[in-house]
This record gives sequence, structure tokens and C-alpha cells, in this order.
Amino acid sequence: MRIALRVEVSSLRGLREGVPNLMRLFGQYQVRATFLFPLGGDDACRRPLQTWRSRATLGLRALTYGTLRKSPSLADAALIRAARENGHEVGLFGMSPNMWRDGMAHADEDWTRDQCDALWSSCQRLGCDDQPLAFATPGWQLNPILLSELGPTRFSYSSLTRGKLPYRPVSQGVRSTIPEVPTTLPTVDELMRQPGVTNANAHEYLYTESRRVLPAGHVYAIRAEREGIALLSLMEKLLIMWKGYEGIVRALGDMLNELDADTLPVHQVGWGTMEGGDRSMAIQSVQVPR
Repeated sequence: MRIALRVEVSSLRGLREGVPNLMRLFGQYQVRATFLFPLGGDDACRRPLQTWRSRATLGLRALTYGTLRKSPSLADAALIRAARENGHEVGLFGMSPNMWRDGMAHADEDWTRDQCDALWSSCQRLGCDDQPLAFATPGWQLNPILLSELGPTRFSYSSLTRGKLPYRPVSQGVRSTIPEVPTTLPTVDELMRQPGVTNANAHEYLYTESRRVLPAGHVYAIRAEREGIALLSLMEKLLIMWKGYEGIVRALGDMLNELDADTLPVHQVGWGTMEGGDRSMAIQSVQVPR
């Protein structure tokens, strides 16, 4: 069993509490993961109703970000450095998470390029541009212009879609120049919306899903706000189960290192929803000629 972990950071609470919790847990079990950091602000004010519903996860203070309080910055050079010093892989998760989640799929060329320029400028100011990074987007959202911005001098691979195996993505005739490592397993939130799944047994459902054999293994998306705080015990149960019987838990880049990137298949990117999902997202679709 081979599982790759991607840790998504989407809020100040996830950054300040969830990330350190997960790094401690991964250190305890000698697990390497990919941490994906946004470099914009915590823009919880963009989605007030959802923030209210998620107040137990995000904290009541998040309701004031961008309204009564200035949106706090999520660009934390110290935590990025700590992730690397603890042996983890580091990647970027866009600028302000809700803005990217809500706007990226239908964004025009100017907005997309301006956001990518701002992201890379922030990365340079933080000193995290010394090697190609992983790159992902909140909610698995993309557009063709974004694909054209992802060059190999800045990024080693992307993780923008849901799918079954690493590939080279194509969207509306634009082909990415870096490999794509899709998320293969359902998220804990998707599972919780399905009948019979609870906090007490979600790890069993995830483990069952992860036993399905895929060519390069599975990718599991962790939310620092969820598995890093209230569901930290669930994350620990998963690590114990996945590492049993000589299982391998690793970073996304470790998965890609086992493959020949030059021979990866080319697939179109489609759109759809996952079981238990609440929005449309980018999904690995049909294979096309190289």
C-alpha cells in the first residue's frame, strides 16, 4: 500500500494550529508529506455564510477577517522553513484561498496572470524560490491560462485535479509543461456527507478506499483545519493503518520520482462533482495522443 499526503492550508487557524500539529504527528510516525501554503490573506469574509457554518473549524474570529479586522496574511516564511527542515516537501497553494476557489475556473487572462505574478513575487520575498516547488489550487480549480503559467523552472509538478494516476494535463488546447499528480481518495468532508459515515468510522472508509490498487498508488488530501485540529486522532489512526504491513506513506514528489515523467500519458481535463462533494472541480478525463 502506497499513500502520498498533500496538506492544504486554507486559513489562519489551519496555518497556526493545524500545520504544527501535523508536523509533530508526522515526525512521530516518521512520515514525509507535501505541505501546500497559500501566500495571500485569510479571506473568510468572502464566504460569510460558509465561514459561520464552519466556525467550529475556523474559529469565530475568522468571521471578522476582512470586515472588522484586516485579513491576516497566510505567508509565513518560518513555517515554510520549518516544514522543509522537518524533511517535508513544500508547495504553493495560490494566493487568498477563497478567492482562488471561487474565481479561478472562470477567471480571464489578465486576472490569472496577475495572480500568478503576485504569487511568485511573494514566494521570492519569502525566499522559498530556491528550487522548483509543488503547486496546487484550492478546490481543484484551474483554467487554461493557469496551466500555461506553470513552467518547470518554477514548479516541479502540479496537483490541480482529481483522478487515478499521474499524467500531463490538457485544457482547451493548452498543455501543461509539468506533470500532474491528481488526488485519488475522497476527502474526509466528502465522506462525512455520505450515509453511515461519522467521525468515529471515517478512517475505516478511507482505508477501504485506499486498498483499491492504482498504478502509482493513492493521493490523500488533508485539510490543516480539519485533520490538523479536531480530526487529528483520525489522522493518526489512518497513519497506523497505512503504515501497517509495510505500507509506504510519502510526499507527492516521492511518488513522481518513481515514474518517468517523459512517458506519462496525456489526458484532457474535464469537470464534475465527487460523491459527497458540494461543487464542480477539475477531473482527469480521457487520454489523448501525446
